Amino acid sequence: MSDSVLFSPRRWFPTLLRKAFDGWVRAQVFPQPLTIDPNKLTCYVLSRPSITDRAMLDSLTRRLALPPSHAPMPGTENTERNAHFHLRDSMFLRPGGKLRAAPERLTRLIDRLNVNTLDDVQLVPVSIFWGRAPEREESLFNPSTRMRWLRVWAAEGWGGRSRLRKLFSIVFFRNDVIVKFGEAMSLRAQLIAAEGEDLSQERTERRIARVLRTHFRHEREAAIGPDLSHRRILMEAILRDARVRTAIGNEVNAKKTSEEKVEARAERIVKEIAADYSYPIIRVFARILKSVWNRIYDGVEVKGADALHTLAKDHTLVYVPCHRSHIDYLLLSYVVREAGLTIPHIAAGANLNLPIVGRILRGGGAFFIRRSFKDDELYQEVFSSYVHEVLKRGFPVEYFVEGGRSRTGRMLPPKAGLISMTVQSFLREHDRPLAFVPVYIGYEKLIEGGSYTQELSGAAKKKESLWGLAKAALEMRKQKYGRVGVTFARPLFLHELLDEFGSPDFAKWLDDKSLRRNALTELSRRIAEHINGAAHINPVSLVSTALLATPRHAADVAQLTTTIEHLKRLVPRTQTIRELTLTHENAGAMIEYCEKLGYSEKRAHPFGNVAIAKEAEAVQLTYFRNNVLHCFALPGLIACLVAQHGTLGRAKLAVLSRELYAMLAFELYLPPWEGDSFTPFDATLAAMIDDGWLLTESDAKVISAATQGTDGAMQLETLAAIMRPTLTRHALMLAIVMREPAGTRSREAVETLSQQAAQHLAMTHVFNAPEFSDKSQFKSAFDALLNAGLVKLDSAQSVHYDEALVKRANDAAFLLPPDTRAAVLRAARVRETTITAAV
Repeated sequence: MSDSVLFSPRRWFPTLLRKAFDGWVRAQVFPQPLTIDPNKLTCYVLSRPSITDRAMLDSLTRRLALPPSHAPMPGTENTERNAHFHLRDSMFLRPGGKLRAAPERLTRLIDRLNVNTLDDVQLVPVSIFWGRAPEREESLFNPSTRMRWLRVWAAEGWGGRSRLRKLFSIVFFRNDVIVKFGEAMSLRAQLIAAEGEDLSQERTERRIARVLRTHFRHEREAAIGPDLSHRRILMEAILRDARVRTAIGNEVNAKKTSEEKVEARAERIVKEIAADYSYPIIRVFARILKSVWNRIYDGVEVKGADALHTLAKDHTLVYVPCHRSHIDYLLLSYVVREAGLTIPHIAAGANLNLPIVGRILRGGGAFFIRRSFKDDELYQEVFSSYVHEVLKRGFPVEYFVEGGRSRTGRMLPPKAGLISMTVQSFLREHDRPLAFVPVYIGYEKLIEGGSYTQELSGAAKKKESLWGLAKAALEMRKQKYGRVGVTFARPLFLHELLDEFGSPDFAKWLDDKSLRRNALTELSRRIAEHINGAAHINPVSLVSTALLATPRHAADVAQLTTTIEHLKRLVPRTQTIRELTLTHENAGAMIEYCEKLGYSEKRAHPFGNVAIAKEAEAVQLTYFRNNVLHCFALPGLIACLVAQHGTLGRAKLAVLSRELYAMLAFELYLPPWEGDSFTPFDATLAAMIDDGWLLTESDAKVISAATQGTDGAMQLETLAAIMRPTLTRHALMLAIVMREPAGTRSREAVETLSQQAAQHLAMTHVFNAPEFSDKSQFKSAFDALLNAGLVKLDSAQSVHYDEALVKRANDAAFLLPPDTRAAVLRAARVRETTITAAV
C-alpha cells in the first residue's frame, strides 16, 4: 500500500511532516550550485510514491528558494494541487486495470502543451536517499546488536520500503539524507523531437518515462552502488570463469595433483582477495573518521567532486590516486562518501590483511593483492577474474598506480598490472563506458614522515603489525597534521584511448604484445600526468620549496616572503599545471603556519629576522617540496640556462630548453613539448620577464639575467636552485654512462654506480638529504634517458649510446655552477676535458 493511499484522508499530515523536517532533518544537496531556472515552469519528478520524499522535497524547495513543489504551477490551478509527480510503473494504470504509457500527471502536462495552454515545462527529477546501503543477502560481518540490524534494514537499498521501514529510516538517518536534483528536461523540446520522428503521443510519453526511469536507476547506482550479489555467488562465478578453469587444469597437470585440491586452493585465493562490503562497518567508520579528521586535521579541501555525479550515472569509475600515506585509503573513501557517491572497492596490499584489521578493511570495500604473483598462474587468473566481476557489475574501483607509497614525495613510475587487468576486463565484457579518475592528494604533514626519513637513510622498512598500527593511532591523537587537499582531476575515458590504438578486441589485446605494451605505457603515463596536473600547492610545499633553495636552509624573513610571493605568482602562469589548486594565504601567514607545524623557527636579529628550517625536519620538508617540484620544472630550467649563460637568444633558449625539458617532463610527468612552439614555454618566459626575473630587449629576441645585486637576480638564483638537485642527478648519470665505452655496463650497474656517486656527493657537497641519492630517482632518470633515445639497451641489458648523449652531457653539466660541476665530474671519475662548456 502506497503512502498516498494511506495518508490521503489526512491533508494536514504532509504539512506537519514538512515542518518537522525543516528543523530536524539535515540533507546534503547535489549538485552545487543548483542549475534550476526559477523563471521557467517547473514540475518535479520523484522515483516512487512516498509521503516522506514529498515532504522532504517541499521542505527543500522552501529552504533553497526553488520553484515550489507544494503549490500548482501557474496555468494548472484548476486541475493540480502541487507541482510534482512520482514515477512508478505499477501506478501507470487506467480504470479497468489497463496499463498507461506514463504517469497521468505527465499525460495532462503534454496535453496542455499540445493545445498551447502552457508554453513549456521543465521536468526536474529528484532522487532522495535516506541512508545508503548496498543490497545483499548477508555479510560475514554480523552486528551484535539489534539496533545495528535495524539501521541496516532501514537504510536505502534496492528493495521495496514498507511504511515501518520508512519510519525507521527517518529516525536513524535524519542527518544522512542525500538529495540529488537532476538536470532539467524541457518537455516542449521532447515533444518537438518526437514530432520530428513521427511518434504517437503514447510512444512519446513512454520514451520520456523511460528516460526518467534510467536517470533514477543511474542516480541510485551512483549513490549506493549496484545490486550486490552474495559473496558466495561471486566466488562461484569466479571459479566458473573459463580462464580460471584453464589455470586450474594447468596446475593439476603440472603438479600431478587432484582437481579438487586445486579448486580448494582457488577458493582460498578468492577468500584471501575478496572484499566483504558491509554497510554497518562503513557507517561506523564514517563517524569515527569524521571525528579523527576533526581532531588531527584543520580541514580537508575537496575539488572536482561535483563533476563525478554526472559521470557516475553512466560510467564505471576507476579511481587512480597518487599514494602518499596509508591514510589515503581511508581519506579517499571518506571524501567519496561525503560527496554522495558509492565507496569504491579498494585494492590494498596483502601486508594490511592483518587479524581484525583485515576483516574491518574488507567491510569497508578493501580487496587484497599480493606484492608479486608473476609465477603463480592460478592466483593471477583468479585475481584478474575478481577484478572483472567487480567492474562488470558496475562497481567503482580504486587502486594506486604507483604500487607503493612514495618515500621521496615525487610521483613514482606507474605500475601497469592493475591497469592491464582493467583494460582486459573492459574488452572482455562491459555494459557501460569506463572512466579513470586520477586523484591528487596533498598533505601538509605525514603520519609516516619519521619512518620515511629512516628508510631513505638506509633503515629497513618496518613490517605492518597490529602493535605498529595501535602505536601510530596513539601518536596521531597527540599531533596536528595541518590541512589536506584532495583534487579529482580530469577523467580519462578508456574507449577514447583504445580508439587511438585501433579499437582492439579482447583476442587482439592478448595476442599483440607490442600493442598491449604501447597502450598500457601511454595510459599509465597519462594517468600520472593528470595526477600531477591537479597539484595542490599548500603553504608547507611553497615555504619548503623556497627555504630549501637557500644554501643553509635559512633566509631573511623579508627576503623569503618576497621569494614566496614571486613563486606564488609564477606557477599559475606557466600553464603546465592545468588544474592547479593554489593556497590563498599570503607569504607571511605561510611562514608562521610552518612554524606552528614545527618545521621551521624564526630567530630575531638586529639586521632582520631569519627563518630557519629545523635540522630534524629539513629532510621531511624535501618531501613536500618534491610533491610540487614538477610545478617549477620549466621555470627552474629556464632560470638555470639564463643564469649560466648570462645572455641568450630567445630561439637558442627555446632549443636548449626543449632538449633538456624532455627528460624533466618524462621523469616528472609533465605535458610533452610537441612541435616547435610550446605554449607553456612562451607563457613562462613572459611571466618571468614581467616579474623582473629576466630582462629582454625591445624586440624580445634576446633574453638576459637580471642585473647582479638586484632583487630579480636573487630570485632567479633561488628559482634555479630549486631544480639543481634534479639536474645534478641527470648530469651525474650521463657522466657515469660515458665513463665506459658503449655496451660495457648494464643498466643495473649504471643505476647502482650513479646512486653510490650521489651518496658520496651528498656527503661532501650541498645536497645532504637522503632523497637525493634514493635509488628510485635514478631508475626514473634512466627511464628518461631511454625515452629520449639517448641510450639503448641490447638483449643483455647493456647500455649503448652515441654522440647525442655526449652533447646532452655537455649541456647538462654546463647548467651547474662550476663547483657543483667539478664535484659531479670527480664523483663520476670523468676527466675534466671530457665535458666541455656548451656554446
